[in-house]
Amino acid sequence: MSRKITTLLAGLVGLGTGYGNAWRRAQRRLMVSEQLHQHHRVATKHGVLIFVSTHLRALEAPRNFHGAEPETLAWIDSFAPGAVLWDIGANVGMYTLYAGKRGDLDVFAFEPSPFSYAALCTNLAANELDRVSAYCIALSERTQLGTLNMPRTYPGSVYNAFEDRVEVTMTGDRVTVELRQAAVGICADDLVDEFGAAPPNHIKLDVDSTEVAILRGAARLLRSPTLLSISVENTLHDTPQNRAIDALLGEAGFQAESCGRGGSDVTVNVIYRR
Repeated sequence: MSRKITTLLAGLVGLGTGYGNAWRRAQRRLMVSEQLHQHHRVATKHGVLIFVSTHLRALEAPRNFHGAEPETLAWIDSFAPGAVLWDIGANVGMYTLYAGKRGDLDVFAFEPSPFSYAALCTNLAANELDRVSAYCIALSERTQLGTLNMPRTYPGSVYNAFEDRVEVTMTGDRVTVELRQAAVGICADDLVDEFGAAPPNHIKLDVDSTEVAILRGAARLLRSPTLLSISVENTLHDTPQNRAIDALLGEAGFQAESCGRGGSDVTVNVIYRR
């Protein structure tokens, strides 16, 4: 029923803007489209966050903000003032925005999908957050030019994988790549040593596929005594990827301390601390 209604409404807009030359019609229709972008205000303990949604998938961020990962919000609340957070796989910015809204943290957000990155930047602009820096790059095992394999091309999409053609996700879902997009991959160690990025005190790692590669590219960073905690999304059941993540972090002196709800019913966020 909803698809029939939206088709009807789109037809009415077409009729209402159908006069004039082709360029005038296109201009009016785009103006209507912009006016229909959804703006949602979400109250948090640090103030109101504004989310600008241009696609159905992006609506999940404001709609599920408090219920999606409450333990992640509590983890961010536990950071000492002045701490540096890296949000790797920031998507449209749900947790980047929350951390930035505190006002006393420095947040670095990394999102390689150009579609989600555009939405992330729109949300950052709407919230006027001064201490958040967002980069459209992929964290990877090594620094290189490569390909981002994308199952979907809308803001808020998931399972995008840099230099890895994921056929089955960590949750067992099959993936068909819709777009292979040229992208820049940078390993975390180079990001600090060569590009001068502020080293993190906390890392949120949620990329749905290439967590192990990213951790391998952060060998020196993981051993830094200033890195205090890492939140990684794992599956509920035991998998080779879970074991590889646990081994890499264990070698760097981290132990799993607590678990919280992940982005789906079959995932969990594991917080590792020294």
